Amino acid sequence: MKPRPKQTALPKLYVGSGSVRSDEVLSLREFGRRLGLARRALCDCQRNGLRCVVVGRAKYIIGSDALAWFAQQAAKQAAGGGDD
Repeated sequence: MKPRPKQTALPKLYVGSGSVRSDEVLSLREFGRRLGLARRALCDCQRNGLRCVVVGRAKYIIGSDALAWFAQQAAKQAAGGGDD
């Protein structure tokens, strides 16, 4: 048996990694992929105040807006505002 060759490529970002940086602009699809959210969950997030920037027919999320929205949702939940 031959020994396995060493992998030299960097590992790809895996689905549902939860990685969103404040200096990024992500398509809505990429944002959902990174967080492991289905389309329906993304619609719920938008209904609950997640800001999207529309360019043509595409929607984008600014990383700093997403992080601020998550902080706002966490504060609501901590104050007993439910899981909206």
